[in-house]
Amino acid sequence: MQNMQHEKTFDQLIKDNLKSIKISPCESFHELLGNPLYEDRFIKVGKFHEPGLAPVYDQTGAYHINVRGEAVYHHRFLKTFGFYFNRAAVEDDTGCYHIDSSGCRVYKQSYQWIGNYQEDICVVRRHDKCFHINLNGNRIYQEEYDYVGDFKDGIAVVYKDGKATHINHHGKLVHNKWYKKLNVFHKGYSIAEDQHGWFHIDINGDPVYQQRFKMVEAFYNGMAKVETFEGVLGQIDITGNVKFSIFDLGKESQVHRISAELSAFWKTYLTSVAIELDLLNILPATTPVLSKKLNIIVPNLERLLRALWEIGFIDYDKDKDLWQLSSKGKCFKGIPFLPKAATMWARVAAEKNWLNIADILKQKSISSFESFKEREASENKKIAFYQALLGYSRFDTKEFNSRINIDDAKNILLFGVHSLFLAYSDIHNKGSIGLYYYNEHKVPRQAVEDLKIKLITQEELSATNYELGVFCRFLQHYDDNKVLSYLKLVKNKGIPRVLVIETILDYYSPVGGSVDINVMVETGGKLRTLSDWKRILKQVKGLKIFSIVPLTDYLSVIDIRC
Repeated sequence: MQNMQHEKTFDQLIKDNLKSIKISPCESFHELLGNPLYEDRFIKVGKFHEPGLAPVYDQTGAYHINVRGEAVYHHRFLKTFGFYFNRAAVEDDTGCYHIDSSGCRVYKQSYQWIGNYQEDICVVRRHDKCFHINLNGNRIYQEEYDYVGDFKDGIAVVYKDGKATHINHHGKLVHNKWYKKLNVFHKGYSIAEDQHGWFHIDINGDPVYQQRFKMVEAFYNGMAKVETFEGVLGQIDITGNVKFSIFDLGKESQVHRISAELSAFWKTYLTSVAIELDLLNILPATTPVLSKKLNIIVPNLERLLRALWEIGFIDYDKDKDLWQLSSKGKCFKGIPFLPKAATMWARVAAEKNWLNIADILKQKSISSFESFKEREASENKKIAFYQALLGYSRFDTKEFNSRINIDDAKNILLFGVHSLFLAYSDIHNKGSIGLYYYNEHKVPRQAVEDLKIKLITQEELSATNYELGVFCRFLQHYDDNKVLSYLKLVKNKGIPRVLVIETILDYYSPVGGSVDINVMVETGGKLRTLSDWKRILKQVKGLKIFSIVPLTDYLSVIDIRC
């Protein structure tokens, strides 16, 4: 009786000091104060967690042991993991699930993958979609995501359609702001990334400062370590101002980075020529085969292949002497509009106006003019340009249906090729909405032949009554007088609601700066601030801004109504 009491006392003493138990260097047993905890040896062991159990693996399979090295149940699994909240993740032939300390299932379901319980909640994946379950194995909400993270202080990060936001432990959106990447909240702030870099957001999902950085860490006693895009490591306060520079990563690295940016047009032209030579469909192939198919001598061909290899468009398998598409190159093959976009951007880069920016800026008044797309003589190239533009818009307007309600519109008048994204939306698939495209610039019918839209001329405008007009990245290509004429056209036509989808400039943000210069070079147009839009609308009696809804970090919907 006394020995049994002694054994219990010893076991309890060990359990009370689980953190002192270490895994041996060979990972086949556990140690305490440098001495083996038990005599048995395993193929591999994991850490001890409450209630004093550790996952192990030997010739019989995976299971859990106590501090004496003894199996605590008879069953064997393919994989076992540590205990959290008295539940351990395991995997067998049926899938993944959790067991209790007796080796019994906690719930009936099996999953594709499971995590560990944190704050009484666990991440699971089923049918390639993720969500959270409670201690009883029941899902805590019905929504499914591409990825979900562990909860911390009642909030978790979730990803859907390439964007991230936060949810609470009921599965409700905390702020409904979506970013490229997010971390959990730490002392009231979360690290976030948008298209311009890393920064911090508050519990409302709003940036706490305007600056963006190459890297940021969590705030610690009011300061956060950051790295600027110029390579300077420092600390910022809650306003985003760099208070202490730790060290500069060096002017040499900055010179290389700047040089890479200045020569970025190389990548545009190299990608374009790869598309022109049809490498997307010819590869994989050896150098001799490529030389014969492309009718390019080997020395010249090797120069091109080496350059495409360097920019990450292709890879080289030296064992097989085989050139093949890289993951980037395969992306061009898998997304149909990207090859057309490469051709279009190479044409944009060739615009002579890029060399005359200083002269254009010195003009007191910049008037809009036809773009190279409209002047293009080749019908096939023109079709490719418009299809590339529409491809971009379909990517950028994925949130349109969920954020904008146009159910009361039966006939919609569209301006600009970007507005044709509506032809692919769920709104149009309802079948009760008519889409009419104002074909002022003669979009080739082949570019839109698969879309359920009607191309109309100015003379045909009066044949239909429209409840909605949509300008998507269209008015940005024109000067103020031309924009005014379009707004007056829809007003005089009696259209009660107009949606203008564009990037709204902000004096305190760089977002849209490069696009603004591009439209100036290409068409003499410009992006506008909210004040600019209000000033223009004052000249159209009866039109007022009803609301502004963001679609992305750089694109918003200006809802204008009579």
